[in-house]
Amino acid sequence: MKSNEFFFLTWAAFLTGFAFVLIAIWNTDWMLVERGFYTIILGWITFSSFSLVKTLRDKREKMKVSTEYLALCWLSTIASFGIGIISIWNTKWPLVEKGYYWLGLIFVMYTSFALAKEIRDRQDFADKFEEKRSSYNEMNDEEEKQHPVKEEE
Repeated sequence: MKSNEFFFLTWAAFLTGFAFVLIAIWNTDWMLVERGFYTIILGWITFSSFSLVKTLRDKREKMKVSTEYLALCWLSTIASFGIGIISIWNTKWPLVEKGYYWLGLIFVMYTSFALAKEIRDRQDFADKFEEKRSSYNEMNDEEEKQHPVKEEE
């Protein structure tokens, strides 16, 4: 089912979560290397989540997916999230600040999963709609060939 509202809300949730974490990272007094590290982790989590969802969906839909690539997608997703969580744990920040960043990473990962699924669902819906429209047009063309409409003079 295609739902523009859900599509909009999924994009809004993803962009809001990503922006909040990114803005929090860049509005700190951390060294540039720390800001860069957490920005890269955020991007890595996002990309690996999208890649994992696409690969799992491809496999479920019987598309050819190599075992190695699927394993690398899982490894990348687990590694990116694990490194983010562990690096936050090892800081000297107060627990409330650690919790903010942990929840930010979890939220970005989850909304990445949801957004990847929603984008794929919309594409599947568009493809099926196009197939039905094509078959309907072909059916009408066949009917016209069998029963041509005579134009009045």
